[in-house]
Amino acid sequence: MIRLHAGPATADSVKLRIALAETGRPYERVPVDTAALANWRAPHRAIAPQGQVPVLEDQGLAMTDSGFALQYLAEAYAPNLRPADPWHWYETQALLQRIEMAIGPAVNLIGWRETEDADTRAAFRAALAEVPGREKPAGWFAVWADAEASEDAVANAVEKIEGALDELEERLVSGDWLVGDAFSLADIGAFALVRAVRAVRPGLVAARPRLGAWLARVAARPAAAALESEQVEFSPPG
Repeated sequence: MIRLHAGPATADSVKLRIALAETGRPYERVPVDTAALANWRAPHRAIAPQGQVPVLEDQGLAMTDSGFALQYLAEAYAPNLRPADPWHWYETQALLQRIEMAIGPAVNLIGWRETEDADTRAAFRAALAEVPGREKPAGWFAVWADAEASEDAVANAVEKIEGALDELEERLVSGDWLVGDAFSLADIGAFALVRAVRAVRPGLVAARPRLGAWLARVAARPAAAALESEQVEFSPPG
């Protein structure tokens, strides 16, 4: 039995939900209340010692890295989502890694800062600080985890997002999809991130017409259309 342990519709959970829908396989969604720090308590911590969310579980095997879990779904159940050409497969993996590093923490920083008030953020940080055995994030992820980022940090986040969106826009010059000539994991992973960007900075997407048209193409697929009515959520800092 496949289970997806996930909280709200964050970018990481959205990409796995779309991929699971594309496989056509049934799965169980196990809700995790990240706002209440349920991901840091039993039973979730038994499968994700560092509070990772979402977690994909298949036949009792837990996958705490959503990027690798996405690849697993294609390899195990949906080979049509994995480019057959070795170079395109490399491009897919490299692209997803780049845009995740650029957009993921940046959009979460902006989203968490703008959708939660200062008191809520302070209370969450205080509760998080009491979690035993938690490994604190470093680098850009530490800026996101602070959740009280300066205007300069927000501007830096926007700059990182714009750079990634520019790359996606350029890739769409020669075709409808991001890698090769078919819908793939590259489109699923990027869609989840760009959807989150649109929620906090819609002008960044609107300024890139090819990206906007691509977003609509992906959203029209049944696997993604089911999510369009759900509000975009942002991962709380961990």
